[in-house]
Formats: sequence, structure tokens, C-alpha cells
Amino acid sequence: MHLGTAEKLLHRLQQDTGKPIKAKVLQFGALAALWNIAQELQIVEIIDRHVEKRHQGLSCGQYILLAALNRCVGATSKKSLYDWYCKTVLSRLIPTSMRSLSSQRFWDHMSYFDEQTINAIEKDVTKRLLEHFKIDVRTLLFDATNFDTYIDTQTQGELAQRGHAKSKRKDLRIIGLALLVSSDFHIPLLSYVYPGNHNDPTMFAGVIDELVERYKQFTRECQDITLVFDGGNTSTGNMKEVGESDYHFITSLTLTHHKDLLDTPLSRFDSFSEPRLEGTSAHRTKKEVWGKQRTIVITRSDNLLAGQLAGINTSLEKKRAELRGLRTKLRRSQLPGARGKGYTEESLQKRLKSIVSGQFTPEILKSEIRQSEGFLDFRFWTDSVAYNRLIRTRLGKRILCTDNESWSTEQIILGSRAQSCVEDAFKEMKNPHWTSFSPAFHWTDQKLRVHCFYCLLSLTLSSLLARKSAQANINLSTHALYEQLTDVTEVLNFYSMDSGAGRPRIEYVLSERSSLQDKLCRLFNVYALSRCIP
Repeated sequence: MHLGTAEKLLHRLQQDTGKPIKAKVLQFGALAALWNIAQELQIVEIIDRHVEKRHQGLSCGQYILLAALNRCVGATSKKSLYDWYCKTVLSRLIPTSMRSLSSQRFWDHMSYFDEQTINAIEKDVTKRLLEHFKIDVRTLLFDATNFDTYIDTQTQGELAQRGHAKSKRKDLRIIGLALLVSSDFHIPLLSYVYPGNHNDPTMFAGVIDELVERYKQFTRECQDITLVFDGGNTSTGNMKEVGESDYHFITSLTLTHHKDLLDTPLSRFDSFSEPRLEGTSAHRTKKEVWGKQRTIVITRSDNLLAGQLAGINTSLEKKRAELRGLRTKLRRSQLPGARGKGYTEESLQKRLKSIVSGQFTPEILKSEIRQSEGFLDFRFWTDSVAYNRLIRTRLGKRILCTDNESWSTEQIILGSRAQSCVEDAFKEMKNPHWTSFSPAFHWTDQKLRVHCFYCLLSLTLSSLLARKSAQANINLSTHALYEQLTDVTEVLNFYSMDSGAGRPRIEYVLSERSSLQDKLCRLFNVYALSRCIP
């Protein structure tokens, strides 16, 4: 064997070949699992069918998939996207250059998507969800929320408007997002982006045509579909259109508009053996609502009652303290030499009304102004009769309305409670760590629509991840799954060549995994994307 020159032989003998010169750690587990689900869903192929672009560089579908995956596990701005990408397995799965992932190049590709294109892609994604993943559409849930933006007031646009922000940030412009999701792991099947200053009935009226159109797609998999939505969306016109569609529906009625139903004696309420309805009783009847006879279910929940009573009692304590403070201030203002304008009977009445305002408290907490020898005073008390009447007639109750007469009372109640699925979807999108919608680093209507689009794709991938886990009897939340999978990293150990020149040799190693992490990696076929033997 030729050993080379004496100098090279000496260098080899002195070199510690078992020690790497450096190492690089890549995000692996979660992204590999999501990548495999995205391939199964055929996201890139579906998007590229609808977007005309020259076959040069990354396709529009690949750009959108990268954005969706980024939102799943660590939302960044487009400016920081390449830095994040380089630290993940995606740099191997979708190889590209820094220039291709510059913010400007990304925005250029976002310009290919208008509202009609996004709707067409969403429809094809829904088709794939129904046909390949067999999503259950027997009960569909609809609701809306809004998200903060940081768009300047002077920036022109229709979507970002000041409205009733869920975050209570009155200083920010918001955009609205309505979703139709499955009861099967809140998988999005229809989305609707709308101006943040639209109220719920206006929003619902704008999306009804899309709901009816999408029904034709759903009926290929199921002929009997019930739409569940919040009572805040209802109006005479909206309910007429829903009634004329082929959907069955379950919604809720405003309690104060149906006092005759609230007066139903509790002795007429029935309890249930269904474990999920423990602590719930209900009375079923019929009533003409929106011009037709409807099935009505009045429910009373012990948990809801307990929560409302706790809230009322806390509120009452605070308001009593405010009233005691007001009385002290009133008396001081009437002492000789007191400064300030003081109170009149009219201004005192206005202040009392302001303090006791709120839900339920004006009915319970009473006050009365008294005047004696030219001095103002007042007394306040809790009306126990009104308090007990409130507990007996309104608290803990909901009124459900449906046209689905064939359903049992238990099915109607459980169908209504499935509304929590769409609320869970919004909670996921508002989580700052996983599947995050905010912050939205865009300021034009078109870019905001694309942002909503890839955020919903990230929600779809996350929901499918949780669904597949549950089907394998691994019952973890989406966030728990991400926490387990993101801890699985790929480590690249770099060794120098024997000659000391040329590119270093790379050895791929996976980080240590628990038995649960190993099980998840095998379930989501993560090891197939690894360059090492697990």
C-alpha cells in the first residue's frame, strides 16, 4: 500500500480522525411529519395546477408550502425566512438559493394569487380531503373571528378596518376570518376573509352563497349534512336562505327574545344517561321561528350555571365596593369647605347607573337616591327575589333551534356543542408558538388574502397530524405533538478529509428519542426522510 510522503503520513498519524471539526443541528421531526402529510394532500401539485408560472426556480406551490410549514412550527417574517429555512431539513427537501427566498421574490410569487384563484385551490384541497382522507362531513361547524394587523391608519385597503376586536385592541385595524370546519379534528373546508368592521349577520349573508355551493361538493360523500352556527349570525333574511338550502341546521336563539320558553318549569326538563351530558337537562318543544315551525330544545347545564353564578358574584363584590366608595366620596363632597363641583341628583343617578351596568347585575343590584335636609345620599341592596328568579328562569340555559326533527334531543345538544371544534381551530391560529396567524407582515388586501390562505393550510396540516395520531390511539393535542416532534433533530457532524483539503466528510445522526417520539416518528414515516439509520 502506498502511504504517501513522509510529511503526509506524519500529518495523518497526528490527526484525531474520530473527532468532528464542527456540527450542525437541523429542525427535523415535526417538519418531516408535516412534509409527508403535505405530499399526501398534494398541496404543491394542486396549487401549481391553478397558477400559471414559467418552470423556473421554485414553483408557487413550493413557496406557499414553505410559508405554511413556517407558520406551523415557528412563524417568521419573509425577510427571516431563509435563515429559518437553512436550519431545517427543508433545505434538503426543497433546495434553493438565498436569492430565491428573499422577501421580494416571495412577494412576487404571492402576486400570482387573487381571490378567485385561492377559492379554486381551496375547493380542490377540500376535494382531496374528502376523497382521500375521508373527512366526516355529517356535522359541519361554522363561526368567525378576527385578527389584529399593524397596518397604518393611512394605508388604503378594504379588509383591515377598525371593528370589535376579539383581542380588545381598539387601536388596531382588524381583518375577519370565517371558517367552516369538520367535527373531525376541525379541518378547514371553507374560508371567508372579510372586512373587520362587518358584524356577524352581514358576514354570514356574504358567505351563504359559498356555503350552498360547497354543499354540492359535500354531498358526493354524504347526503345528510347538518350545519351548526352561532345565533349571532342569524337574521330573517339569512335564515330564509339557509332554510331554502339543502342543509339541516342547528343554531341558538337569543334568550331575552323568547321569555315564554324560559318560563318553562324545571320540573318539565329531562335528564340524560349519555355520559357527555352529565349535569345537563333539557325540554323539547316546537315553536314558530323565522316563519316556520321549528324544533326547540331548552337546555340547562349545571356547569354553565356554576360558572355564571361565580362571575355574577365576583362582579357584585366589585360593584358593591365601588358603590361604597361613591357614597364616601358623595358625603365628603357635601362637607363645609369641600372643593369641586359636587353631585346633583341627576349626575348621581347617572353615576349609579354606570356602576351597576353589565350583564345581569342591573336586575339584581338595586339603588335608591334619598335626600334629607338638603343633603344627597343613596342606599343599595341585592334583590334576592330577582336573584332567585334569574337562577330559576335564565341562568345556565340555552335555547337551541333546528329543522332536524329526526334527531334525538341528545343528538341536537351534542351537535350544538360540537361548535367548540371551530373555536378550537381559532385558538390554534392565535397561539403564538404553533400554527400561528399573527403577526401578519403584509398590508395590502391581496397579500393579506394570501397570508390567510397559507395560514389555513398550516391549520389543515396540523389538524391532519392530530387526526392521524388519534387514529393510532396516541391521543395528544396538536401542541403536544409539536413539542414531542420538534425535539427530534438531525445532527450533521463534519469531519475533515485525510489530506486536510477538500470538502469535509458529513455524518448524519438523529438526536436521542424517547419511546413516544420513536413511535410518532414511525407513525408519520419521519425516518424515511433521514439520511441516517435510526
